Amino acid sequence: MPVFLMTFILLIAIIRMAMTQMALQDAAAQTARLTAAHMYPIQQVLQSKSGAPSSRSEGQSSESRPASSGLGLLAGELAGNLPEPAGPLLEAALRGDWNAAADIAAAPIGEAVFGPLIRELAAESALDPDRIRVTRLSLPDFSKSGEEYFRVRLAYDFPLALPFTGSHVTLSADAEERVWVADPAPAPTHPEDGDGSDRVVIVSIEPSPLRPGRKAKLTAIGKPNAKLNLEVWYKSGKSKAKNLGEKTADEHGIVTWEWHVSGNTTPGVWELEVTSEDGAKAHSFFIVQKAGSAGE
Repeated sequence: MPVFLMTFILLIAIIRMAMTQMALQDAAAQTARLTAAHMYPIQQVLQSKSGAPSSRSEGQSSESRPASSGLGLLAGELAGNLPEPAGPLLEAALRGDWNAAADIAAAPIGEAVFGPLIRELAAESALDPDRIRVTRLSLPDFSKSGEEYFRVRLAYDFPLALPFTGSHVTLSADAEERVWVADPAPAPTHPEDGDGSDRVVIVSIEPSPLRPGRKAKLTAIGKPNAKLNLEVWYKSGKSKAKNLGEKTADEHGIVTWEWHVSGNTTPGVWELEVTSEDGAKAHSFFIVQKAGSAGE
């Protein structure tokens, strides 16, 4: 009987440890995905501060670069509207705290920006947020081609909970994601303009993934005071949710839509499109997933 009980308890501990390892890996992967998906505004701010062109194309003229002062004002306006970790990262970039392609796990920016996000992701799973440590954290280096990667490593002190012992096992999970950055040579929206000034950019879609029966929010940038139209398609067709459709951007070109995702929405990958009154378009896909479904 003692041997049977010890074997049974050990089996339970192994199963719990495997579940914890899966949850830790998922938290690391979600942190990397969220950071990579919202890196575009930070790239623009860093390039404007350094005087580099907004794309990596050497042939782009200086006249097509956004003014640093104007982009700084726009970034400051965006910082408070972007979801984590994009908003805090943007504020850190404006302060000059960016430390590219280096391990900043112990730096104040690492804890201030990613600590709350990781603890929030851990609280949604079987993890104890107080037991998680960030042991590696590196931000992408936009000045070097091929270094646009975000990397994170999480450690978790898993208590074995075996009789007569208080020992623990340290679990580890790594995640790496190539960040979304500007195209090397973005095509102008209107060939006759040639400067891409009329293009529309989708900044963020939150939460990620969207949940049936809850609110969704999208932020986009177009021309200042221009009219932008948002259309969303699910499996059933074009959404007729309230607050979609046409809205007018503010003086910085920022516009935000908030709408209700129907509780009957079919989970899956769906699409949306933002169109300006000048005909410029921005297209994106998004995920609808029920809470508690597999993969979380």
